[in-house]
Amino acid sequence: MKHLKTIRTIALGAALLAMSAMPKSAEAAVTQSGTTTVTVTMPEYLVLHYYSAVALNFSATSASSSQTGSPLSATWTTLGDTSQTLAASATEVGPTSANITLKNAWAIAGLSSSGTATVSITGTDFTATRVGSTSKIGVSGYGLASTNGVSGAVSGATITTQLRGVTGQTQTVGDVKMTLNFSNTTESGTHTGSFTITAQTI
Repeated sequence: MKHLKTIRTIALGAALLAMSAMPKSAEAAVTQSGTTTVTVTMPEYLVLHYYSAVALNFSATSASSSQTGSPLSATWTTLGDTSQTLAASATEVGPTSANITLKNAWAIAGLSSSGTATVSITGTDFTATRVGSTSKIGVSGYGLASTNGVSGAVSGATITTQLRGVTGQTQTVGDVKMTLNFSNTTESGTHTGSFTITAQTI
């Protein structure tokens, strides 16, 4: 009986030794895989570049010229009648208005849910800085213009334009337009006003 048990032990050991000597390639491979969904949420943001101050300097040349006939003459129908205005044949110097374009005066970049933004402008007249002065330069037609619009070039007091991503090379650049009116400009010197550019994601 003891001899039989020894034989069984030797046989079991031989079997285990044979199994351990088998090549690894004979073992069945076990593979597991899983898929991870990654969600990246980008922030909605907007960057506006603008000039905090702009100086427009006009120049003019003083001159005198002789007019034909009587350049300064007045006609009274009755002696002492001052209802008639002195008639001067000298023409007024300079234009009554001027169209101004400030090139590349603003730029925007950023991200929005639609990939676009609105840009708008409002502004004031320019008034003389001298205390007590009533001289002013009227300003009308405040507007914006950009060639980076959603469907090409856009212009107006409010425009819709592409935000064009987050990199600095793709910002949307635009101009500021205005018309100056000198009808109530009665003094030389500095006249100041302001305009405000507002950008909003949509």
